[in-house]
Amino acid sequence: MALLPKDQRQQSMLLIVILSIAAAALYYVYVYRPGGVELIEFTEQADDLELQNEMAEAQIGDLQRLRDRLSYAEQQFTLLQKLVPSGAEVPAIYEAIATQTQALNLRLINVEPLQPVDADSAGTLLRQEWQMEVEGEYHAIGTFLARVAAFDRIVRPRITQIVPTEMTPSGRQLVRATFQLETFVLGTPETRPTEGQGG
Repeated sequence: MALLPKDQRQQSMLLIVILSIAAAALYYVYVYRPGGVELIEFTEQADDLELQNEMAEAQIGDLQRLRDRLSYAEQQFTLLQKLVPSGAEVPAIYEAIATQTQALNLRLINVEPLQPVDADSAGTLLRQEWQMEVEGEYHAIGTFLARVAAFDRIVRPRITQIVPTEMTPSGRQLVRATFQLETFVLGTPETRPTEGQGG
């Protein structure tokens, strides 16, 4: 065997080199390579966890945004409740209107409440209208409409016609005003119009 050294020292060195190579091969096969696979698996798991964390943070952000929107909607609804009467307040509004006509010496000729109709698709608000006719001095009618429009609850007048009627003994021109008063009422199952009703 010409390949093997004859010197004892060289044979020992060759044996050490062979054992080193064998040890390195065993280390690579049984220690380094499985560790590398585990490292890759751990890296993938860490990436997955990081992605799940980002998704969770995004959902928390969405949840907070939804909470903010809900809080804003609750504030708006509370404001709406302050401005829009409940169905039980409609007679009180009518009484306030009648009181204003008397205070301004207007003659209430006709009041015709119309059936409430849905003002929105959810039935949250109902539109209540009155067809009205009053007679009196022009400026008194203007004051009446301004006072009604300034009620705490939303009441919107819409004039359809103003015509002169007669002169007073003092020489003032009286007019007859035809108009609609419109308000919105918070809807409940009891106040919602039935099928076929409408204004």
